[in-house]
Amino acid sequence: MPEVISHLDAHAWVDTGPKLQKFLTAADIGLNTSVAASGSSQSGLVLSNGYGEFAFAVTGSQAGSVSIQRYLDTGGTIPQGTALTATLTASTAAVVNATDGVPFASFLVTVSNSGTAAATLSNVGLLLQA
Repeated sequence: MPEVISHLDAHAWVDTGPKLQKFLTAADIGLNTSVAASGSSQSGLVLSNGYGEFAFAVTGSQAGSVSIQRYLDTGGTIPQGTALTATLTASTAAVVNATDGVPFASFLVTVSNSGTAAATLSNVGLLLQA
């Protein structure tokens, strides 16, 4: 009979593996990276496809805001709670996280420019995670 000296002799560490992730760009979600002065740019309807969490990042050349509205349906007609929001400071990255466990089937991203000049959006990324 083998002798067990430590827990490593009896049990191997189990790595459940990484989480499933998908990275999308502004082009992937239909978000225009040029926003008129005092205007906004809205993505196309993004389907969650079972991804339950996400992080959206953007840097704007002007101050503004980010708003992400989640929906219960794939048509984007039944809002799921209030929108997730963040303030944009010019030339500073902003991140909006959806990690609250609220179920959703789709969402829209809106980036607003509160500046008096057109804004350019850069470093736009949407990381979906399941």
